[in-house]
Amino acid sequence: MQFILSVLLAANVLAPSGILASPAQFERQHVTVLGIVQAVSARPAAGGWITQFALCDSRCINVVEFTKPAFALGQSVTVTGMFHTIFSNGAIQARNCIVVGQ
Repeated sequence: MQFILSVLLAANVLAPSGILASPAQFERQHVTVLGIVQAVSARPAAGGWITQFALCDSRCINVVEFTKPAFALGQSVTVTGMFHTIFSNGAIQARNCIVVGQ
């Protein structure tokens, strides 16, 4: 486990639990996070898709993408986007959320 943590730190890749330990530190910062996909919800929206899912290690962080999902439940994925402690755009409201493609 320590080896994995060393690799993540060297690549500036964070774990969900690392962000959630001090979320204010990451507010409106671009982050790259690695975790396991859980709880996917996708729906068509005007001009494309809205996908929401939980990205987890020992804790889960919300992710919002404006694309059709290209992953499966239980898959390990890395996402890069802007972190928000509270995100709302009218159609979506989420806490502790990474918004991809914003």
